[in-house]
Formats: sequence, C-alpha cells, structure tokens
Amino acid sequence: MNAQLTPIASATPGRLIALLPDASLCLMWGDASFRIAPYDLAHLAAVLDDWGLEEELPTLRRGYYRLVQGYDGGVQLWLNSAGLCLSRDELRVLTALVHEAEAQLNALGQSAALAPFGPGFPTLAAPQRPSLN
Repeated sequence: MNAQLTPIASATPGRLIALLPDASLCLMWGDASFRIAPYDLAHLAAVLDDWGLEEELPTLRRGYYRLVQGYDGGVQLWLNSAGLCLSRDELRVLTALVHEAEAQLNALGQSAALAPFGPGFPTLAAPQRPSLN
C-alpha cells in the first residue's frame, strides 16, 4: 500500500477508501483503484442506495456513476470509463464501505469546524488594548 494514503474506511485488506495528500479519495478494490472527489462520494452512495432499493433495473446512472446488470448475474459499476464487476454480496460490502467513509468524512468535517488549525492548537485570546487613562 502507498505510504501517502490515509485509510478512512476499510472492508477487507484489499478493499478500502483512503484519503490522498491532495484531499481526493482513492477507492481501492483488489487490484483496481479509482480516484474520487470528496464531494462525489455522496453521489456514489446515492446510486448504490437507489440500486439496493430497485435491484431489477437494467441500468442506473447518476453523474459519473453507472450501474448495469452483468451477464453473470452480478453488477457492473462504472466510474466514467473504468468499471468493476461485482457480485451482489460485493456490492453490499461496497455500499457499506462508502457509507462508512461518508460518515468518517462528515465527522472529520465537524471536528475541523471546531478546531480549524488542528487538534491541540491552543486558542489564544485577542490581546487587550492598553488603557488610555
């Protein structure tokens, strides 16, 4: 694994979502890896949720993401022009992984709002103006 990756959600050793140094996300699934913008993670979660509600759809598309029924009974997830062939069980694992990553990013965003300079940064009061008396 690349030392510059910071894992934020992991399903199994080869299946994880990590944060890259440029603040984008990397979805690693076996030998495949996909770069995802953080704001696109919600779109991926939505398309996976919609597919879970209506599994009999021939195809489902949201933004860059497209889900298509595979010929072997599985599902093909396409991110732009790159795709993954997943079984139904793997799709459920991926859905849980994306939701876990989304929750971790939301928690990180809330903590960043509370401590914008990082944890442990001392909050300093503004210096008092000298009195003119």
